[in-house]
Amino acid sequence: MTPSPEKLTAFEREWQGPPGWLGVFSAVNNQRLGIRFIVTSLVFFGIGGVLALLMRVQLSIPENDFIGPQRYNELFTLHGSTMMFLFAVPFLEGLALYILPLLIGSRDVAFPRLTGFSYWTYLFGGCVFYASILTGSPPDAGWFAYAPLSGPIYAGPGMDYWVMGLAMVEVAGLAAGVEIVVTILKLRAPGMSLGRMPMIAWTLLVSGVMMIFAFTVLLVATTLLELDRVVGTRFFDPNYGGSSLLWQHLFWFFG
Repeated sequence: MTPSPEKLTAFEREWQGPPGWLGVFSAVNNQRLGIRFIVTSLVFFGIGGVLALLMRVQLSIPENDFIGPQRYNELFTLHGSTMMFLFAVPFLEGLALYILPLLIGSRDVAFPRLTGFSYWTYLFGGCVFYASILTGSPPDAGWFAYAPLSGPIYAGPGMDYWVMGLAMVEVAGLAAGVEIVVTILKLRAPGMSLGRMPMIAWTLLVSGVMMIFAFTVLLVATTLLELDRVVGTRFFDPNYGGSSLLWQHLFWFFG
């Protein structure tokens, strides 16, 4: 049954989005959002590259005093976290969201508004992460945030920004993983069985499933860490029955 002209017009209006700034914030087109993911991740890549250059200047000659030990730890933490959580994974998410409908013969992904939510959560999480610089105490426990170095005794308020920003990025990763998996399983073109999918679509499917499990565990781990820091729980404090190795197990399950 052919849709009526009114329905087609309404569909195109929703697909293209409103003009101006309202359209920027309410875009649901998978290709636009995929490009935004890629461009934003490349911006964070550039920032992480600058941090790496500063560390390399410090390491260029012996006994260099370009930056002190504390500042080096902060740059190391910011650089590693940026490259892993704000560049590598979001870049691949954006690439997947852009090319996946083209690979399987779908017009869009399964939940376009969830894709929009995922992007803005990722962007806001990255901004919260770098807001730690404004406190004058950026995170300095390393991008892996091993306990007890990341706990309330040894790490300052910048670590709270690290945890909160990372949690938002994790939510964005979970949303992207669900988007990828459901799109592949439910929106393939007629006649395209799983066995007929392009190999890269299979790669994205497996990666999407892994993201759902990995980011869930990491989200739980960062939540427990923040509870230790703010509420006073002792999940990672061995002096009170916790385990510092528990953080490593949860974190590297993601890794």
